[in-house]
Amino acid sequence: MPEYREIAPSAAFAGAIECFWTLHLDGHAPAHRVTPDGCADILLSAAKLTAVGAMTRYQDFAHEPGERVTAIRFRPGAWASYFGIPGSRVTDQVVPLEDLWGSARARLLQDRLSSAHSLEDCAMILETSLPAPRQTTPVERAIRWMEQRHGAVSMDRLADRCGLSPRQFRRLCLEQSGLSPKFLARVLRFRYAVSRIPYAKSSAANLALDCGYYDQAHFINECRALSGRTPAAFEE
Repeated sequence: MPEYREIAPSAAFAGAIECFWTLHLDGHAPAHRVTPDGCADILLSAAKLTAVGAMTRYQDFAHEPGERVTAIRFRPGAWASYFGIPGSRVTDQVVPLEDLWGSARARLLQDRLSSAHSLEDCAMILETSLPAPRQTTPVERAIRWMEQRHGAVSMDRLADRCGLSPRQFRRLCLEQSGLSPKFLARVLRFRYAVSRIPYAKSSAANLALDCGYYDQAHFINECRALSGRTPAAFEE
């Protein structure tokens, strides 16, 4: 079975970074499926650094058997400034990090990460390679509030919290997160729902209602649309 592990960032980066993670694929798992979560990542795999933007659909990433992937996962809407471009430019894209950071900076980070001996070492190297956290914008704080409420928010209220019109907020949310506010809310609700499946004590129908779906069929259809799977695939 693939081995997955993650660790939390330092307190200084907790507002921007969700976690650092590593995945070791065994000989029977040459690919792994990634579903939309509103986040973006920087990955070190096969001695190459790539940036993965926010996703609107699931993707299957192929790897060599036995390969190890190490990465940093940014929170929704908290990563565009670290990538150096508007989030919408890399939605559903996987691009070499050197295309965003320049060859010299990306290669220096790649060399430092290649000499790391643990996920903790990688986390320290990645944090020291990033600019110091800055004060968040009203739009970033609104996205974080949306994340904390698992997408169960009013779009008009979000815009109002930022002092913006709904149209202005949509544009800025797209720039920050790579996703429209409505789609980001949809992804955050889906992510929360599937995270509850292994621990749910009530029926699948009740879980769907608790997470804001109209009914169980609505949740199943959403699960298939965003992950290509049924909710049963997330039970283990």
